[in-house]
Amino acid sequence: MEFAKVPVGGETLMVAKEETQERHLVSFDRSRNRPPSEAARPASNVSWTEAMAFCEWLTKREQAAGVIDKKERYRLPTDHEWSCAAGIGHLESPTLGPEAKSNRIGGHFPWGSTWPPPPDAGNLCGQESEKDFPENFIAQYRDVHSGGDVKTRASRANEYGLYDLSGNLWEWCTDRFREGKDWRVLRGGSWKTARPETLLTSHRTHDPEDYRSDSVGFRCVLARD
Repeated sequence: MEFAKVPVGGETLMVAKEETQERHLVSFDRSRNRPPSEAARPASNVSWTEAMAFCEWLTKREQAAGVIDKKERYRLPTDHEWSCAAGIGHLESPTLGPEAKSNRIGGHFPWGSTWPPPPDAGNLCGQESEKDFPENFIAQYRDVHSGGDVKTRASRANEYGLYDLSGNLWEWCTDRFREGKDWRVLRGGSWKTARPETLLTSHRTHDPEDYRSDSVGFRCVLARD
């Protein structure tokens, strides 16, 4: 995985440039007696619980190999860190919960402020998906992907060098969407996403910790304790 520097408050966080790919999970899958895939495509159908387990496994493996030091660890981004990576962290209060901040910033998308999205906005539910989702596609947008086809770097890079913060796969964050529930935050939309309000940078959705879907994946960060 390649990482880019993202400012979060007064600190710098290393955020994966791309969503975690199937090939990144090969050794992890083998350790859990599951058939691995060497494909360089974003890994979907990964639950929050499994994404957390992968980050812990990778941390221990690379600490033992001396690749990272004992104060570094891989994990999922927090909801606020994801906002910082997508360019709206300075517009939101880090003390408020995800539910309170969802859809509060209008007219701001990961690709900019225009609608319909520009050609390089990402793997969204565009014209190619009309046959699969005749009532839920972006008629004015074409992204050359359809039928669940996901691709690394389907969008242009943002100001920090990060790809696919819009579309491809929803990305897990560590936070609970609402206190008292095991709903974990998901950000960024997917190849099934077509509504403007759902593609806002400030939009949050949620699913249970063990939820899996062909439209859900994750992105790692490398943090120092």
